Amino acid sequence: MNVIQAIVLGVVQGLTEFLPVSSSGHLVLANYFLGWGDSLELYVDIATNTGTLLAVLIFLFADVSKAFTGFFRGLVSAEGRKEEGWRLALLVIVGSVPTAVIGFGMRSVFHELNRPLPVAVALIATGFILWFAPRSGPKHSVRQLTFLDALIAGTVQGLAVVPGISRSGATIATLLARGADKDLAPRMSFLLYLVVSFGVALFGIEEVRGADIQLGPLVAMTLASFVVGYAALKLVFALLRRGQFRAFSPYLWVVGAFTILYVTFFG
Repeated sequence: MNVIQAIVLGVVQGLTEFLPVSSSGHLVLANYFLGWGDSLELYVDIATNTGTLLAVLIFLFADVSKAFTGFFRGLVSAEGRKEEGWRLALLVIVGSVPTAVIGFGMRSVFHELNRPLPVAVALIATGFILWFAPRSGPKHSVRQLTFLDALIAGTVQGLAVVPGISRSGATIATLLARGADKDLAPRMSFLLYLVVSFGVALFGIEEVRGADIQLGPLVAMTLASFVVGYAALKLVFALLRRGQFRAFSPYLWVVGAFTILYVTFFG
């Protein structure tokens, strides 16, 4: 892989990780339609994921800091356990458990579905998820979210390991359906993503070390996904505030249908 290929894949990841269109699915399709192969090496997901992880850490620094400090304050004092940061940390932890269990359990399934045709079908399904998602809910505060909300969102996030199913789209839609408002739903979704993303980066160190790739493309890929990912985060929050989440559905249906037809008739 050269630097140009790495930057292209980093841009695709950064743009599509947070926009509800499936980054993993678009990485597979970009790789396929640009003639770089019909499947994607796992280290590409890991490297680009690291860039978007850094983007979320910076963009949601206030929430991350609140959850981090609230968790440790809650461990040592009863007063700390009354703070919003403690509850936020517990919600993220509870939601991350089913994600981890399902994600590791479906690791082999991920590899089997990491191809254009299954991705196309999953993109169409994501379009329907976005189309029928509520615009907002009555829950405006972390204190109003329940542990069941977090558990369900975490389960959906785990199932979204399937390439073509948008992790952000599925979890935000689920949280909206559970009553979170259009600001709280994406914040919670991306905080859940942080834990998973960190886990992917941690467990993927050996995969990256063993990959046949030079340092230059690896850095370029990570940096591109970080810069574009940060911009995409701003865009998705703006679209949700305007109630335009379903605007991505027609795009997903067109891309999915085109890919199915192309693969069927041209291979």
